[in-house]
Amino acid sequence: MTDIAVQRHGVEWPTVTVAVAVYGGWLAIVLSHAVVPWPVTTALLAVVIAWHGSLQHEVLHGHPFANPWANEVVGSIPISLRLPFRVYRRSHISHHECDDLTDPATDTESFYVTAATWERLPAPGRWFLIAHHTLLGRILLGPLVENVSMVRRDTSAIRAGDRPLLRWWSAHLATAAILFWLVVSVVGMPWWTCLLGVYLGNGLGLVRSYCEHQWAQGDATRSIVVRAGWFFRLLFLNNNLHHTHHAEAGVPWYGLPELADRIGSDELAAAGAGFYTGYGEIFRRHLLRPFDHPVHPLERAGT
Repeated sequence: MTDIAVQRHGVEWPTVTVAVAVYGGWLAIVLSHAVVPWPVTTALLAVVIAWHGSLQHEVLHGHPFANPWANEVVGSIPISLRLPFRVYRRSHISHHECDDLTDPATDTESFYVTAATWERLPAPGRWFLIAHHTLLGRILLGPLVENVSMVRRDTSAIRAGDRPLLRWWSAHLATAAILFWLVVSVVGMPWWTCLLGVYLGNGLGLVRSYCEHQWAQGDATRSIVVRAGWFFRLLFLNNNLHHTHHAEAGVPWYGLPELADRIGSDELAAAGAGFYTGYGEIFRRHLLRPFDHPVHPLERAGT
């Protein structure tokens, strides 16, 4: 695997263009909310929030500038409100460094749970996890699950003495509060429209990560490939080619399609975590049916 986050030489203009479109689009949506029906405003806000998540993912891998401080500025504008950029970066880099993807004990982005956790849960908790493993459940419940889990995890780490984490969260909460105040009190967008757009945007972003890592035996890849149409390719910045991204994590988003063809990502994913012809296939197969049991396959006996 190449470097997870690498220094750039020069400016990657395709990513700069995306950043301008994301922040410019968000600003246009906010400023025009009074003359646009609220369902349209909410839907557009959701799309741009999901796109912002893809941009942050690109930025934390060292794009588009050679200067890491410039990249941090691009990634840290908190229009999605929910997560400090540095917290996301540290967690995601840990995910890439994990030698056992999908393991709930070591993979920071695993959606599986241990058998011990499953055994402790009452029936409603188990039903909740099963619902969360459907695509509809991931979209509707996923933002809640992620935020609650993140706050619990980081609160424990801060109490244990993680001072950088405390600084990151303090700065983020302050800037996010100011941004929210500007949107609601100065521009006049209803608070519920703003928060609903953010929530749905986070849910839309979770369509990409829904089943992108699945357990596979041996050396088979645990990262899927989805040959998406133009909308989802752009929305997710080609991270639907997830095996390709994990194979060469330093490659910018616009270089992934050529790399996927060159290294045979489709075939490798089909022999491992899975190959999908598009997100329509994922919706048809898993909208109401879990892609897997919540308990990790290696701990599943007796569940």
